[in-house]
Amino acid sequence: MKPSLSILLTALACAAAAFPAQAQQEAPERAFYRVEAIVFTHAGGQPDAWPAPAPADHADALDPAWKAFAREQELSRAEDKEPSAETELEAALSVVETIASLESGEETLTEALLYPEPWLALESLSDPMAQASSRLEQSGAFQVRARLAWHQPLEESSAMKAVRIHDDIPVTVEWITLTPSGGLLRGGEPVGVVEDLNPTFHYRLDGTIRLRQRQFMHADLTLDWRVPEQIGPSSWPPWPIPSTEPELAVHRLQQSRTIRPGRFEYFDSEWLGVILRVTPYEPEEPVEQPPGEGDSPAESP
Repeated sequence: MKPSLSILLTALACAAAAFPAQAQQEAPERAFYRVEAIVFTHAGGQPDAWPAPAPADHADALDPAWKAFAREQELSRAEDKEPSAETELEAALSVVETIASLESGEETLTEALLYPEPWLALESLSDPMAQASSRLEQSGAFQVRARLAWHQPLEESSAMKAVRIHDDIPVTVEWITLTPSGGLLRGGEPVGVVEDLNPTFHYRLDGTIRLRQRQFMHADLTLDWRVPEQIGPSSWPPWPIPSTEPELAVHRLQQSRTIRPGRFEYFDSEWLGVILRVTPYEPEEPVEQPPGEGDSPAESP
């Protein structure tokens, strides 16, 4: 067992023992789901686009695709270096973050031990959604623009996080700027955290999907399809100097309605369409291994 995994399991076991049994029983149960989305455009359609001097900012939403990319880079760096005090420190910090999420209620002990990591893009769609994507592409009437699958918890009467979905074609990029005195600014505001040093990308297809659980499950979709309206100076961003980024013509698909788990849900406009499927996640049962060839059967009394 890897040291980091051993540390994590030991720490979680200690955390479980530290939490009172009554508190664990009274903690609200949260369902765990696999969410999958396919975004496509109509081959013969035309986007009903309207000019927008600035794109809607979806950078604050959770981005499973970016999280998966960052995880791959992290694993690649870990494989290239020998175990050291630094790697042990990273493992310990990961344990601290997990325990903190347990104590704050953001994550339950069951989720930490039995469920996959939430908000992380999965490598592939499920078989039903993969077949749906293949049929869309083969029909010739649609063009798939984005696919995304992830796991997430969902709790009744709780404001759940929005998940960002986008293609890989940026239309504008927002960089930090340097003041004469050496200060860092983004959009005229001081940069306060390290993450703000990264550029903010706005993609041609960009938007969010958010699930809500009340008496029934709801899905809120906001998707923008952006195309440059003209080439030349524009007023975006307005600070600190005029930008050479083109203004954008934006077609928006914005819908909110009740959905049912396990069913294909269809959202549509004249240009954009979305197939959404939410299925309950079932933890795999442990598989009992048969006795090895060298094992001798227990002697009967």
